[in-house]
Amino acid sequence: MRLQSVVSAAIALACASAWAKFEKIAYIDSFDYPHLHETETAEGSIRILENVLKTGATTILWRNQSGAIPRYPSAEEALPLKEPPLDKRRIPLSETVRGWVRFDDCGVNLIQAAADECARRGVRFGIHLTTEENHFESWTLSPWNLEHPQYWCCRNGGTPWPGRCSLAYDEVREHKLRLFDELLAMRPQMIYLDLCRSGGWTPSLEYVKPMEDEWRRLFGCDPPDKSRDPRWLALVAKYVERYYTEMRARITRTGRPVELLIAIEHAGRDSDWNWTERAVDWRKLLRAGVVDAVVVSSVDPDWKDPWGSTAKIYGDVVREVRAIGRGKVYFPIMSYNFTGRPGYPEYAKRLGISPANAVQRLLEIARDAGGDGITMEVVDGGNYSKDVCAVISAFKVETNKGE
Repeated sequence: MRLQSVVSAAIALACASAWAKFEKIAYIDSFDYPHLHETETAEGSIRILENVLKTGATTILWRNQSGAIPRYPSAEEALPLKEPPLDKRRIPLSETVRGWVRFDDCGVNLIQAAADECARRGVRFGIHLTTEENHFESWTLSPWNLEHPQYWCCRNGGTPWPGRCSLAYDEVREHKLRLFDELLAMRPQMIYLDLCRSGGWTPSLEYVKPMEDEWRRLFGCDPPDKSRDPRWLALVAKYVERYYTEMRARITRTGRPVELLIAIEHAGRDSDWNWTERAVDWRKLLRAGVVDAVVVSSVDPDWKDPWGSTAKIYGDVVREVRAIGRGKVYFPIMSYNFTGRPGYPEYAKRLGISPANAVQRLLEIARDAGGDGITMEVVDGGNYSKDVCAVISAFKVETNKGE
């Protein structure tokens, strides 16, 4: 490890007792900044960080990959590419052409540069670890994925789905854990398991041979047509949980305190989205000590009573976590609507108030529910306006003098 990284880590550890009780976590995706900064340099990463800190963030989570293409020099993914590097001209959106973007072979570890700068500034640093192995389901497939089609997921009926390699294969899990080891080597203090960004993966794509064989051994029949069959979800969950449990074991072996966070999506729905769409039982993982905190990444409020229903959802989650007896809870301050997840502009629009006023109320609800902080997802170039940043920066939660 470079001396600079060791010194930075020591500074960060010394600052650990100074973190605010009500944490303000901001996600950074450096891919969203090429129109503002030279993102493929260490200096560019620092400029991005400075931009995001204007939100009042006390903790930074840096996204580690685009699909499965690392945004740092990865030994695990250092294989010959079977397709050209990511070309922004292929993006299926009306955006300005940005040319080639290669964060993995630009000659510097951009994530480590950001981590070192966070340590110097007394800001907590972590990793925003997405579930996806691709983006938009068709591109940014990793070299390892392209070299191992025998591990690709499958739809019911046997149609291969190259967007992800199945965790039912030991080789895939071991590959992912080697990537996780690379992230741990950057000495993060927090890692967030983002379940929303999956690249389109759901348990419906896990009809692979080892999974189907195990089903037949257990139940003596062919796998179910419907992937939401509780027995099928439980089978897929077995492999997802094993993967997360081994993440925790890797963290423990470092001897460092690294918090593992996991998302709760669409809180407030009658059905458990985390279970039906990702085969994740966050309660079980929290009770077992695999994860340390939950991030309520999105809520489904009753728009007839948006504030009251949001407060109830927040309160219900906090009570459930406190009943488990361990774990922190974070709530969203999101600047946009993403796949049906309402951000604060939706509250502002429906209630006829300013975005800053909507953010102030959401902060108060998160505090009054007993939350441990908020998350800002994802802080792009200017999507958190100056007045919104001012509200977030100024928000304080009083603590007892003895704390």
